[in-house]
Amino acid sequence: MTGTDHPGIELLTAVARGVLDLTAAPPSTFRLPYPSSLQLALDRVVLDALLRRAPAPRSVPDLLSWCRGRAPEEWLSLPGDFLVPGSRLIHPDAGEPTRTCAELASLGPDGVLEQEAQSLLARLSDSCGGPARFAQCRDFLIDRPVLLRFDPMELLQPSLAHTWRLVKDLYGPVPSHFPSEGLVHCCSGCGLLAEADTGDGPWCEGGCAPEVRKLETSHRPGQTRVLPLALRLFLALPGRTELKVRAHLGTRSGPLVTALGVHQIPAHDGVARAYQVQDREQPVPAALRAAEVAAALDVRLDVVVPDDRAANPVYRRAFEWALPAGAQVRLRSVSEFAAHVPTDGTRRDHA
Repeated sequence: MTGTDHPGIELLTAVARGVLDLTAAPPSTFRLPYPSSLQLALDRVVLDALLRRAPAPRSVPDLLSWCRGRAPEEWLSLPGDFLVPGSRLIHPDAGEPTRTCAELASLGPDGVLEQEAQSLLARLSDSCGGPARFAQCRDFLIDRPVLLRFDPMELLQPSLAHTWRLVKDLYGPVPSHFPSEGLVHCCSGCGLLAEADTGDGPWCEGGCAPEVRKLETSHRPGQTRVLPLALRLFLALPGRTELKVRAHLGTRSGPLVTALGVHQIPAHDGVARAYQVQDREQPVPAALRAAEVAAALDVRLDVVVPDDRAANPVYRRAFEWALPAGAQVRLRSVSEFAAHVPTDGTRRDHA
């Protein structure tokens, strides 16, 4: 794997950013012209297809149809096994940008979505005045990515009032394309927005399994408040796993870079180590992004993922294969991480 400098990967990430720009735009934007990022991405896809003498989309709607109905490797030249088979930029049933789309849009020097989450958290950290208050605010956002039935009086109780004053500007109305028949839905499994009927059953932003995906519903969409997509996917979604990891480590886990969600690991060998919790669909982009973080911090980085994802041998092999030579990154499940990192007052194997 050569990294994000492969022309096909770079073009795919540009398309992903264009799809997200279209989704984030006000409804009137669906009249021409489309967001410039999406129109430029179409032009580049067409030029690439002409140079390869391959079929090309005829318009922006045609490109969006391809993003929904075709895997990217069917219409772009990508390295083998770059994406999980069957991946799409737009969910075929829900019609929403997929987590794959969000992960690709965050990849490379022009990445946007994860970087937006980092910027928002950095500004929040500055306004908090100290790490303890920031940690409280960050945990509040992890616990409440969607306020399905927004109640200002509840949030002004003494135990929450100070935190709410710091985080309230991060919340906005539910995106206009989510309410259906006057209802807005939230998944109790991941805490993110959901749709009740996509033609193939319920769907949620977190991609929860059917046995976990239970929907809560509000009949008053105007009273729902949500975090931006960037914080929903890159803070709240992995945050639920992160809370479990931090509970295991106790006071031995401290923030290293607050905006990145990178935490220190107790080191007994004198070598600086850190961990970051990820919950991502695509192992190759996840590995490339982890390598970027480890290189920027010059630290050994454990990437901790949910047990069910780490138990997939295909995911693990793809992640490890994609790491650049010399990358100080190691993939661990939550269980593996807990078994190898000492808790307060407990020595464990470091192997």
